[in-house]
Amino acid sequence: MNQRILLSAFACDPVFGSDEEVGWQWARQLSDRGFDVTVITRASHQATIEAHVSKTGECQKVRFLYVDLPALHSVLRRFNRRNHLYYYVWQWAAYRVAARAHQERRFDLVHHVTWVSFRQPSFMWKLGIPFYFGPVAGGDEIPAGYTAEFSWSQRMVEVVRHIANSVVRFDPLMRLTFGRAERVFFTSEGHLNKVSPRVAKSARVELAIGCDALPLANYSEAVPRKGTRLVFVGRCIGLKGMDLGLQAFARALAADSSLTLTIIGDGVDRARWQQSAEHLGISHVVTWLGWMTKDEVLARYKDFDLLFYPSLRDSGGFVVLEALQCGLPVVCFRLGGPGVVVDDTCGAAVAAGTNVDSTLNEFADAVIRVLARVRSDPALSSACRKRVQAFGWDALIERIYGNPKYVEATV
Repeated sequence: MNQRILLSAFACDPVFGSDEEVGWQWARQLSDRGFDVTVITRASHQATIEAHVSKTGECQKVRFLYVDLPALHSVLRRFNRRNHLYYYVWQWAAYRVAARAHQERRFDLVHHVTWVSFRQPSFMWKLGIPFYFGPVAGGDEIPAGYTAEFSWSQRMVEVVRHIANSVVRFDPLMRLTFGRAERVFFTSEGHLNKVSPRVAKSARVELAIGCDALPLANYSEAVPRKGTRLVFVGRCIGLKGMDLGLQAFARALAADSSLTLTIIGDGVDRARWQQSAEHLGISHVVTWLGWMTKDEVLARYKDFDLLFYPSLRDSGGFVVLEALQCGLPVVCFRLGGPGVVVDDTCGAAVAAGTNVDSTLNEFADAVIRVLARVRSDPALSSACRKRVQAFGWDALIERIYGNPKYVEATV
């Protein structure tokens, strides 16, 4: 009998991205590898899930249990539109449904996959079977001194986030969640100093989801590289780090006047970034393309030589994985998910030191150094794609559950 896994996925939807995609992908990938999967998720996802399963055949063998408290949800949304209050109540209701389902199905383990927040608990440990929690995100913080260019509201968000993260180790519900978990996974090492030493010692670092292989048409094995064309992909918001990134690019440009930077994305800080580019005297080599679909971005990677990614808080780093899959090396900060993914084989991850000015010099130097490799090392693109293999679904599932193919339940 194949291993029976119960997934707790508050967010699980095949149409939307973000947390919804995380929940859906865990269900799909485990089912495709022969696990017997049951998913507890919100009833608000039911129509989309059933339509998608009927249309595509994905997750046909997955059993979905839908839980929602619509009257309570409508009341709580008046006070908290982001559903954090409702989430606590939903978790308890989901546990009650899981307990009844466990009496019928006798699950081998329960894995809480969404939301997996550093500050929000799960009650699934009460089932009395092996409980996996994570990969947990939300504990990463932007280093001191790196938010100087943020708006006042953005700086306040980071202050509140720091306070909330600081008290997690004293939260009784989070202590129970971490303490009762047989396995805890964090999306970066930045979380480890915010939990108890016992939890930190046994925890492992994994990205939130694996990386699907791209169609070979998106690969750029034989694309000639000029070694001058940088691209940033992401939202134009403070935490993506382009306030500092533009300064680092200006320093790299001073060393190599042939460089260009293209920014793909949009957001509230785009106008401020454009003003910064003007002030730095680099606007003539910076191109703003605005928002693009994922497929459009993947098609454009062949036009560039380096992903320039100065993100300051990014738990997933999926843009980084996509760029690497297309053979594009990356320069980023050694923070969050990108800092987990990028090493010397596929680019450079620059430590975010306490001296911001020195760090910007190091970032600029890393750009020049990696671009020199682009021009001189034809095997670099292959090395980038090879690095991604460690973060594919087969590798991720094997590390968490064991053999990814038709794992037998332990008796």
